[in-house]
Amino acid sequence: MAGNFQLPNNKPAALERFGLYYLNFFRKRDLTHTVFDSTDEELAAKIKKITIKGILLSAITGIILVFPTVWTDVYFAEKIWYVHYGWVVGVTLVSILIEFYLLFIIALKAVYEVSDVINMHATPKEFLQSGVFSVKNILARTALELPDPELKLLGIDPFKRISKKNLLVLGLFYKAKIFVTNFVIKFGLKFSVGETIYGVSILYEALFVEAFWNGVVLKRVVYEARLRLFGFALANRIADNIIKNKQLDQLSPEAEIGCMRAIGNAVVMTQNYHPNMILLLLEFQQLLNLSEENKYDDWNLFMATLQKVNEKERNFLLDLFTVSVAFDGKVSSLEQENLKAAYGKDYELYYPRLLQLTAHLKAGRLNAAYKLCRLDFVAG
Repeated sequence: MAGNFQLPNNKPAALERFGLYYLNFFRKRDLTHTVFDSTDEELAAKIKKITIKGILLSAITGIILVFPTVWTDVYFAEKIWYVHYGWVVGVTLVSILIEFYLLFIIALKAVYEVSDVINMHATPKEFLQSGVFSVKNILARTALELPDPELKLLGIDPFKRISKKNLLVLGLFYKAKIFVTNFVIKFGLKFSVGETIYGVSILYEALFVEAFWNGVVLKRVVYEARLRLFGFALANRIADNIIKNKQLDQLSPEAEIGCMRAIGNAVVMTQNYHPNMILLLLEFQQLLNLSEENKYDDWNLFMATLQKVNEKERNFLLDLFTVSVAFDGKVSSLEQENLKAAYGKDYELYYPRLLQLTAHLKAGRLNAAYKLCRLDFVAG
């Protein structure tokens, strides 16, 4: 069943357009496989290889491009202050620009290689090919660590239960990590061993700090790309199974609305607009042919729906709710607080499944995760 809807129009930021350009520029291969053709062990080995290569390239880039700054700092240390720091600032700015550019390319190449493993072109659905939540846009934001757009889709507001001030503080805290690490190590070395180690200035420790954090960032980028592409693959497989098994034909209109509320409330309780959940939401929006808002993020209405539908429909909705909650690879504190209310008497059946599914997604075990993404009319 094709849905008649449009994604909100949101122009990509300049950096996102940069990422899209390079994702389109990379050599395209005619792939015929689906990600489910590989075992979890094979997928893990392929993605580990991509990760190691990316970490090494990122670390080497950091070492090479921090070296000029440190060398300049040491070389001009005895000069008058404005000459010293004038050179340091100038060289640092040039090095940073070059380093960021190269790191962006390395990260984009890494996520592109992960997308080849998953074969994101295997499903030619229109809403996955263009728009702010197309796979390429999602990958571009992942590689460059750009935030996903804050949009209300079908009236669902992912930030209705979180303070945006907290989001800002967390973002600033992350950006300060490298500076703080460098500061602590530098002064720790200065007071413990002095200005030099075997005649080499302790300022050169910045090379290893930069290499470390570049590696950490690249590893996180590949992890998030894998998680998002696994979500893409699972959402498509779930939708295909629903169509094949004609499960929506067995749902009442109340239960169909409940499907959207199961996903919508998971989005809100996750407290971010994770693309995996949006892809799942779009799949069901298309399957159910819905285009109007209907308070899909209202928790009380979702709880009321679980009480109104019959037992089999309730089991189906709790299956979908479980998958939705797990789809970003973690269970938030807000989700933990509300799970017992949603699962009710079946908490002991669904909660272990939720934890297992979350663990599989986090660890990159796609086939194991897929087995727990079943949507049927049986409790648990």
